[in-house]
Amino acid sequence: MSTFEIVPISAERLDAMRVQGEDEFGNAWKPFPAEGWEPLRCCLRKSEPDEAVALICYTPWTGPSPWMEAGPVFVHAERCAGYLTPDRYPENMARGRCMFNTFDPDGNRAYDHITFVSPGDSYEETLAELLGRPEVAFVHVRSVDAGCLAFEARPAR
Repeated sequence: MSTFEIVPISAERLDAMRVQGEDEFGNAWKPFPAEGWEPLRCCLRKSEPDEAVALICYTPWTGPSPWMEAGPVFVHAERCAGYLTPDRYPENMARGRCMFNTFDPDGNRAYDHITFVSPGDSYEETLAELLGRPEVAFVHVRSVDAGCLAFEARPAR
């Protein structure tokens, strides 16, 4: 049994953006055919060539926060099945150089626990160890190279 839960972008949040025709920052929802390299944040896999995807501005925060970071992410243009194995670290996602950006139970950045991982490191063990600390309530996994959010991770329920 896993000690963490992987949290992709909420399907309901994405559905609301699709209906609105724009992301939560007012950018138009513009589907286009994927080239096949785009990292999809709705289902946590790489796109397939010609799949309909959209590039949106996204933040995992759902309320005001001075720690809010927003940036570009790729998602399916239409609703997909989502990420089906939340108890497992995504096999084909965020396996490059990553920053595990840690936050405390009050939602403040837990600077002392921010960790960088690279290929060859154990992403799963590092994430489980961080989320096992009482000072860490959740982690935003970010690409070091692109800076974008890959997904959120929380202790397993």
